[in-house]
Amino acid sequence: MRYTLFILLLLLSLQAHSIPPYEREGLEDKPVPSSATTTPPPYGEGLGGSPRMHSTLYGFGFSNVLDTYLSPYSYKGIEARVIRQTARRTKLWQGRISYHTQIDFNAAYVKNPAKNVKEYAGGIRYSNAWLYNFTPLPDGSPHRGGDVRRTEGVSLAVGPAASGYLGCIYNNRNGNNPAQARVDVMIDLTAQVAYRFRVGRRHWLAKYDLAVPFLGVAFSPQYGQSYYEMFSLKDYDHNCVFANPVNMPSMRHLLTVDIPIGHNQLRVGYAGEFMQSKFNGLRYHSYSHNLMIGFTKYFVRK
Repeated sequence: MRYTLFILLLLLSLQAHSIPPYEREGLEDKPVPSSATTTPPPYGEGLGGSPRMHSTLYGFGFSNVLDTYLSPYSYKGIEARVIRQTARRTKLWQGRISYHTQIDFNAAYVKNPAKNVKEYAGGIRYSNAWLYNFTPLPDGSPHRGGDVRRTEGVSLAVGPAASGYLGCIYNNRNGNNPAQARVDVMIDLTAQVAYRFRVGRRHWLAKYDLAVPFLGVAFSPQYGQSYYEMFSLKDYDHNCVFANPVNMPSMRHLLTVDIPIGHNQLRVGYAGEFMQSKFNGLRYHSYSHNLMIGFTKYFVRK
């Protein structure tokens, strides 16, 4: 009986090792390997189970901030940024819809042109996106179905996103109105382009994400209106405004490259944010450029 049990265990072990790596990954919750024969495409499509991607990026760069409620001058300085992304394929439209979340936190320390006044700006944006994925053939053309585990080329995904931002700017010189709140809730138009390619025997992934705020609502005081009037005296004066591409022409960019290191993916890239608005006679902009670095995990969960 003891020898029979040993032989059965040996046969099961040999059978498990005979399964191709990309099929074994569909049975366990562990990273997708980055070998010469398999590549982790965006969110692990082509593998069994529920393909997912988690990424955390840390960045540092330059910021240019203008808010005429606080000052007529543009303030320039340094900025730190943290971006947390997740993505997973859904079963909608035969698995072509992927669900994405992103948390984007930034904090900036900027000064006026004379370098004698400081501002502290920062905030957090949370977004949810539903993207339709066009799966590529090796030549990059779209197709329906097929095995994409070894596909190299360009893929495209587009769709809507819901995002909300909560932030603040503080000016250390102003007395009565030293701070300005930044709040908006938007429907964004989003797109993602991914390019899978080889470097030696390893597969790399370059990806570009674009988000353009389309329609929504935003908070803005009137020119010369104090927060005391708004909240203590309850003097409302069209402080909730309709935001659209005319009065809020903005966009957010994220360009990254995933570099395989063992079973991990080192992600490096650039984050550019170009937010601007003109509400109630007040002009605002926040332009930032950040170099980002972090790690990405691709895995499949049943």
